[in-house]
Formats: sequence, C-alpha cells, structure tokens
Amino acid sequence: MILGSCVQDSEKGKPETKPRDTPAFTQKFAIETSILPLEASARKHASKWAAYIVLNEEVKQLQNTSVNYLIDNSSAWAQLMETLQATLPDSLASKPVNSRLRVLTTKAKILEQKSHLQSIKPQEVKEIGIEIPMDFNNLNIQLNELFIESIEDFEAELDRLVEENRLRQQQKRDSLEATTQN
Repeated sequence: MILGSCVQDSEKGKPETKPRDTPAFTQKFAIETSILPLEASARKHASKWAAYIVLNEEVKQLQNTSVNYLIDNSSAWAQLMETLQATLPDSLASKPVNSRLRVLTTKAKILEQKSHLQSIKPQEVKEIGIEIPMDFNNLNIQLNELFIESIEDFEAELDRLVEENRLRQQQKRDSLEATTQN
C-alpha cells in the first residue's frame, strides 16, 4: 500500500506529454512541391480563377511542413478545395478537370477527417499531405491538355508528363522508404 502510494505521487510530478507535442507531429519534413507549370493558354484562363491561385500558393507552402501544420490547416484545405470545385470557370470545365478537382476535394476531406479523430495517426496525415501536391500537378496536366493543339503535340506532351510523373512517384517512394527506415 505504501509502495503504491509512492508510485502514484511520483507520477503526479511528471508533466503530461500531449500527443501533438511529440516529434511525430512537430518534426518538419519536406514534400516535393515542384509545381508543373501551366502552358500559356491554360495560364491565361487559370489566372482569373482566384481559388486556383490560392491553391497554387498553398501547395508551395507545403515544401517544408509538419503534421501539426497539416492538421491545423486541414479544414481550410477542405474549404479551399470545395471553393475550387464550385468556382471552376466554364472555359476550363471538362470531365478530366472535374475528376481531378473531385480527387483534390476528396483528399482534403480525408485529411480533415483524419485530423479530427480522437486518436490521430500522424503517418496517415503525412501521407495525405504528400499526395496533395501530386494531385495538384495532375490537375495542371489536365488543364494543359485542354489547350493542346495537335495530336503530335499531345503525344509529346503526354510522354513528357508521364515521365515526370513517374520520376515524381519514384522520388516519393524513395522518400517514404527512407522515412520508414529511420
């Protein structure tokens, strides 16, 4: 009885560590955010799309981030993606673009859901945060494809984008493998 009392008293003096104060949440990590540039025609139309401009800047901000940053901004990301989808200019509307917008909105909502769970899993939040810039680049690919003029241009551009996407995915896999090994 006396020993049990001593143990309880010693535990009372220890400061309680909150989960979001642990390195899994606070440690900064790099996300590949090199944004695929829009071609001149696509850029002309997208430059009038306020939500797209905001998202472009937000994706750049993810270059050096933490799980806590993703959690704290998850609701804003979800709202931004909904706004992006709702304000799509008619000149950019197409099935492939709408599909990419749905993917971005879905990822942002999943990020928001995972960020508001009772027991947050930082690795899951991190993985979604890593996927958002890649999905944004996929949106840019679709926007560029709206304005490709000939089949030959289309094929050359598609080959270039597929190769860039393959390299980006390989870098992501290598990064995730290096992270899990540490």
